Amino acid sequence: MTDRKISNFEFATLNYFLTRAFLIVITFNTIVNVLKQDSYIIPIISIIPALIIIVLINYIINYKPNLNLADKILTLFGKRIGKIILLMLFIFIYCISVFNFLNLNNFIQSQFLNKTPIIVISIAFMLTTFYIVKKGINVISRTSNILFYIGIFLLIITFIGLFPAFKITNLKPFFTSSITDYSKALNSFYSFNILPIILLTIIPKNNLKSPKIKKTLIVSYIVSAISLFIIIFQTIATFGYELTEIYEYPEFFVLKHVVLVHLSSRVESILVIQLILDIFIYNVFSIYFMGNTVKSIFNSKKLNTIYFILCILVVGGTIYISKYNMFIDGLIMKFAPA
Repeated sequence: MTDRKISNFEFATLNYFLTRAFLIVITFNTIVNVLKQDSYIIPIISIIPALIIIVLINYIINYKPNLNLADKILTLFGKRIGKIILLMLFIFIYCISVFNFLNLNNFIQSQFLNKTPIIVISIAFMLTTFYIVKKGINVISRTSNILFYIGIFLLIITFIGLFPAFKITNLKPFFTSSITDYSKALNSFYSFNILPIILLTIIPKNNLKSPKIKKTLIVSYIVSAISLFIIIFQTIATFGYELTEIYEYPEFFVLKHVVLVHLSSRVESILVIQLILDIFIYNVFSIYFMGNTVKSIFNSKKLNTIYFILCILVVGGTIYISKYNMFIDGLIMKFAPA
């Protein structure tokens, strides 16, 4: 295993994917339901509250720079209380990871592999996840680095291809939502698209090549926020909020309107990869986070075994809650904007 340290750019790309991972279904649909045609504004105004989390993360990572978050908690609170805190954190991250992995599997099954059992899709993704995560944070960060270029390229192509379909009338009337509506939408965005940055604290500062944490996170979050602004803006500008509300995956169906060199047949199947990559990297990193948390709780050296068990648990949890898709969708629509 190489001792190569993570570059600032690799650290930034991890942040980029983590802060975009819950866009499909969760934040996109809830924001549109609350703000209608004003939804595209939320990613931009989210930059200010994101600075609070970034300052907090900068402080956490700088504290005892040779330790990750789990070891810092054990050092700060002692083994007994520290392990209780870590166990609660583990359960929370596990539930969110299962939920997001289910989201990915539902999307793949409903739009591409409707005759394939969800367990087959889950296992296929999780085998790839396990292969990457067992190689360690260096491989995870390099994978994130490579996929970032692919995602940005597809985002640019999508924006260019959809530009002719934009209708300014779909964005009118401007700024009609109330302060309460903005607050609800921003709360949802804060919970699902800003708080995941905390997962980066599992990487010790000493593992970073040239740690400029605050600057790196601010710049990468701004890039992420702009990319989310583009996705929401181009969807509403093309469909209008009324049609956007009807679709379960409006950010996917709008890609059918992309025209590149007069070829539009199934181009959306390629362009949607950018959204799939977000969830995939999030799940890889959440397995890494949970694995290192369990390692610290039990002081275990069998990290790959822990990763394997976690992958099985996430797949198992995904298969189990997939039976309650309608109930879960109802919960999202009811509580996400609260």
